[in-house]
Amino acid sequence: MKRRNASMDTLRGLAIVMMVTDHVAGLLLGHSIVDSPIRLAMRLSMPLFCVLMGYYLPTRETWRARRFAEIAVTAVIVNLVFYPTYGCLDILCSLLIAGVVGVVSGRFFPIFVSAALLYPVDPSDGWPSGGPMDFPLSIVLSFVALGSLHARYGVKWACWIAAALTVFYLPATSLTPGSVSPLLFLFILPATALLALAERFPSVSIPGLQWLGRNPLKSYAVQYYVIFALSYAISRLSG
Repeated sequence: MKRRNASMDTLRGLAIVMMVTDHVAGLLLGHSIVDSPIRLAMRLSMPLFCVLMGYYLPTRETWRARRFAEIAVTAVIVNLVFYPTYGCLDILCSLLIAGVVGVVSGRFFPIFVSAALLYPVDPSDGWPSGGPMDFPLSIVLSFVALGSLHARYGVKWACWIAAALTVFYLPATSLTPGSVSPLLFLFILPATALLALAERFPSVSIPGLQWLGRNPLKSYAVQYYVIFALSYAISRLSG
């Protein structure tokens, strides 16, 4: 298992800040993804989370069981408010499945980067098809597998595969009209490049972001409850 470094914790913290910005813009301000440049730019947070998870996918059984239990518990806590609101499961459920697939498949996990090719026929996409997942499982699995590939085979292979996934945006969006999920393919190469920079310069950090990145599950759960509480309060005051 690769050791954590300050730069990658900072990247994870950055992803959390971007995610919170996206949720505030959507839940509190009512901006849609397709009409808001800010929400569009914040799509980078999801690929960042995925490649970082894949890069640090646990191998030791004791650590693995503890970490996956933490993800599962946080997923339950988050979906207590997320599922009733959106009618689909938060991304933590998809990440948990991807993590289990990664551990079970072991050194063959990088092959699952090809799962993105199944996205046009993936029924799990909650937007706008009404599938069970907030983010389609095919894309989440592919991006997490890319992080694992990066850890195993290096930045060059990871960048080439990320570039290929970026190109896949065109057929994906033409085959799934109206869905915002294909936009994620446009951000996987920048996410891979940021991971490579953090790998190359492990001591670069921003204290506040680094702290968030070292406590990602707690930060993730808390931000949802705070934002949903504010959204409820605003709706009550305006009503």
